[in-house]
Amino acid sequence: MRLTILLPLGVSLLFGCATTEPLATYFMLTGSGATAKPAKPPRPAAAVRVYVRRVEVPAYLNRTNLASFNGDQIRYSPTGLWALSLDQTISLGIASNLNRLGISAAGFQPAFSVPAHTYDVAVHITHFEGHESGDVLLSGTWQVLGPGGGVVASKSVTIRRAGWTFGNDAQLVASLSSAITELSDQIARALR
Repeated sequence: MRLTILLPLGVSLLFGCATTEPLATYFMLTGSGATAKPAKPPRPAAAVRVYVRRVEVPAYLNRTNLASFNGDQIRYSPTGLWALSLDQTISLGIASNLNRLGISAAGFQPAFSVPAHTYDVAVHITHFEGHESGDVLLSGTWQVLGPGGGVVASKSVTIRRAGWTFGNDAQLVASLSSAITELSDQIARALR
């Protein structure tokens, strides 16, 4: 009698405790999209031409979770996370793309000092997320600042990518990476 009561209870406990939460996936922005080119060999650190400053992001994006909008509500992915803070992730993504395009660049990294450079790139992001409609949106402004701090070039941008499946974190990051590649191409044209 005791065994018939304890056995089902033990099995229930075993299976109840065996369930696991999905593991987190950490993402970085990568050069992607039709305009991406193979990386050129890196130049020595002393030859940095452009420094991409810490990117300004709105408070709702200042976290490690990927963000998307479902109607007027923001959804933070429980498992899709940025590997670094978003301000650093975007800065390093732009710098990587500029290097790929043959412009020696370094991005914001809080643990390292700013290298000697000629130009600064300042980026202010207002939107960097997916929407339930399937659109992925990057909007904001960028400026290239010359040696004296004067504005050499600036632009307001809105870049949309369609076809994202709501909740697909890898697809969202691929679309955001493509948008950052397009933004980097704009900055590179201003630096040429």
